[in-house]
Amino acid sequence: MLELTDYLHLWASVGDIHLGNEPDRTIWRWTTDGCYTAKSAYDMMHTGSIRMSGHTLIWKTWAPLRIKIFIWLAMKRRHWTGDRRARHGLEAHELCYLCDQGQETIDHIIAVCPFTREVWYYVLQALGQQVPPVSQTTLSWWRRLRSVCTGDRRNGMDSLFALVSWQLWKERNARCFRESTSSVGDLLHIIKNEADRWIQAGASGLRALAQG
Repeated sequence: MLELTDYLHLWASVGDIHLGNEPDRTIWRWTTDGCYTAKSAYDMMHTGSIRMSGHTLIWKTWAPLRIKIFIWLAMKRRHWTGDRRARHGLEAHELCYLCDQGQETIDHIIAVCPFTREVWYYVLQALGQQVPPVSQTTLSWWRRLRSVCTGDRRNGMDSLFALVSWQLWKERNARCFRESTSSVGDLLHIIKNEADRWIQAGASGLRALAQG
């Protein structure tokens, strides 16, 4: 009985179709001209998805892939900082490992923490730039930093933001898991050496930023 019902539905569906002598052709429904393109296939796969603010900044920035993924997770607040652990009912260290003052969130570590602000003060001072006003989120802080530059120097600031944020996260983890603490001066030295390696690896924007 089920097969008969399916047959009748199929019969009704094709009843108005009239075959001609023209050869069949494939029509790709995701483009206006019916022709397949790789771009339209990617667009089709992401139909209905929610775009994350700042995603373009992340993926166009010159930085190692693992650091881009770190920034991407930070934007989505997916790192296991104290606030997220508490939300999931896990044991959590409430205060920031870097400053021991504010609640530990990824936005606090990257954008708000006094330790972070001090690091950025000296980094920007070395570049002849003033520290922008404090921002409450990772993305808004990044945008304020890059707003003080133009052209290749702005691209360099994007790379520098990724580099400094990554080193701050590594310092947080060192304090959390190994009880190892670096001073601001120590961290600045690490950032300088890593920036030199990035420039040697092809970070042209970072080179333009360093050369002033």
